[in-house]
Amino acid sequence: MASYIKTISEFLLEDSQSIIGLLFKDSTASVSQIKSWEVLIDDLKRSNLNFLDSSINVAIEYSLPIDGMGIDLLIAGVNKGGQKRVYIIEAKQWVDSNIYEYTFGEGRGDDVELHPQIQVWRHAVAFKDYLDIGEEYTVFPFVYTKNLSNKALNILIDKNPLPSTSKIPIKQSLNEIITIIKSDLESSTPDILNDLQNAKYKPSKSITKAMNSIVTRNDPFILTKEQEDVVKQVLSAFSNGKKIVRITGAAGSGKTAILLHLYVRFLNESNDEKRPIFVSGAQNTKLYQSLFREVERSFTFSFSLNKMVSKSLGSKYYIFMDEAQHNKEGIITDMINRGAHLVLCYDPSQTINANNSLQELEMLQNRNDFISIELKNSVRFSGSQVFEINAKKVLNGDNNLLEDDKFDFMIFDTIEELEKHTISVIQNNPNSTVAITGLLSNDASEIANRTDSQIFINWGYLGETRWYPYIENKDYLNQYNGKLWVGTWWLPGLDVDYVSVIVGGDAKMTNDGLIAIPEGAKHYQMMISIAEELNYPKTVYVMRNDGKINTVKTALKILEYIEEDAKRKMVFINRFSELLKNNYYILLTRGRKGCYVCFLNK
Repeated sequence: MASYIKTISEFLLEDSQSIIGLLFKDSTASVSQIKSWEVLIDDLKRSNLNFLDSSINVAIEYSLPIDGMGIDLLIAGVNKGGQKRVYIIEAKQWVDSNIYEYTFGEGRGDDVELHPQIQVWRHAVAFKDYLDIGEEYTVFPFVYTKNLSNKALNILIDKNPLPSTSKIPIKQSLNEIITIIKSDLESSTPDILNDLQNAKYKPSKSITKAMNSIVTRNDPFILTKEQEDVVKQVLSAFSNGKKIVRITGAAGSGKTAILLHLYVRFLNESNDEKRPIFVSGAQNTKLYQSLFREVERSFTFSFSLNKMVSKSLGSKYYIFMDEAQHNKEGIITDMINRGAHLVLCYDPSQTINANNSLQELEMLQNRNDFISIELKNSVRFSGSQVFEINAKKVLNGDNNLLEDDKFDFMIFDTIEELEKHTISVIQNNPNSTVAITGLLSNDASEIANRTDSQIFINWGYLGETRWYPYIENKDYLNQYNGKLWVGTWWLPGLDVDYVSVIVGGDAKMTNDGLIAIPEGAKHYQMMISIAEELNYPKTVYVMRNDGKINTVKTALKILEYIEEDAKRKMVFINRFSELLKNNYYILLTRGRKGCYVCFLNK
């Protein structure tokens, strides 16, 4: 994966031109790039690098999996406690006049230079969150600028447009950095060399961890080229007077990453004339509020917007709405009528209730202040561009899956096999998050309580606020007597490293795909939404004393009502099956590295 990785002793013995030859062999480097390598290698050989343990690893031009990123200098080893550490160094050969002349930004562009503190911070994030080895390492970023005066260095720091990265150390002497490394690293091990040589693209940063960017106001993700282009399109659209941007794409295409990036950007620029609001999707809002107490008001329910956005000052508001398809019809139109700017992200295939805003969202395309953007690529599934297609194939009864060597997708015949494999995944991947989900069916307790069961169910009001932290803590086999907690229907809009999905008595897998079994399901809200869509009589709705619908009793009345007419039942089951497939499509596509599924009813 890297152009040059050796131990320090090997590096010091090798002549500079041989190293340049190795670097040049695997690249299309420019003359200026080759000159930069020569200077850096010469600086290293003249430095106190030999003061470090000779087994410590050094890499030059270490390539990262994000759109051509390369680390100028990387030094890796273990500390006294045996913990893996990596120092990432961005080397700049600028002189003072460059600092005075350059305009620095968060990215490269016409007459704009990427600020080195931002650049090396992104390298650190890419190493930590996008390589399969990243979770095992503590990462330290540095900038090395040997030609700058103290005055120019301070100006460079002042010109950083992303204040949260301005504390990253900038050193004028390589020996200063080496002294810091010497105080930390004791030596290296063969597995570190193996890690660096064989690292693969495996995204590990969860959406919930990325939400912490709202606290730190850092970029939440390293964006791909496609995502960066979408961000530019959104900003350009607003600059040119557009008010509504619709972003669609399949599961794992990076919609939430773009939305969160835009929100954090606007948050950093917010003032009285620019008021950003983040709508995280109703199902996740309570979870985010429980995880991030210091900014819990940043996570907004869409039904609260009418109280937040002024009718007369709506144009000052920029609303970033995730899972936009889940809104009740009329909320989006109300915000448009108030003059708000909207970025609406959604995937029609992730619609799980019939009372949704899909029709409202489709009608937006007739407006002249509207643009639509569709994401084409997949970014979640460890580089796989076919897993999402395969997930849909399986749900539609098509077992002719596309070949995939990047994502681990397995279908099990029995729940015992699924449990055994999930436990094996946990044991073999102690640093990874693993979730079991599904089982929103009437036979859930029977399945969970069978003899020698390795799972249990424990749900209730806002159960996700307890279950998701359990997933993030990764201590699955050392609590609850080693049994695994099944998260019923949860996970829309979220992700984990590995997901196991149990499809119980709420559906049957047939040659034509997944078919809903209404009498076996606990998808009460889904069933009620279908009844509302099909204009069932008021007599099927059982009301509570507070005037709200009793979901369980109403679902039972709906089942009685559809049994009265065969055609009515068929129409109901067809619509229910459509939405239920969407529900399981969501669950199947939550894993970044692997998905395992068992259909108990075939």
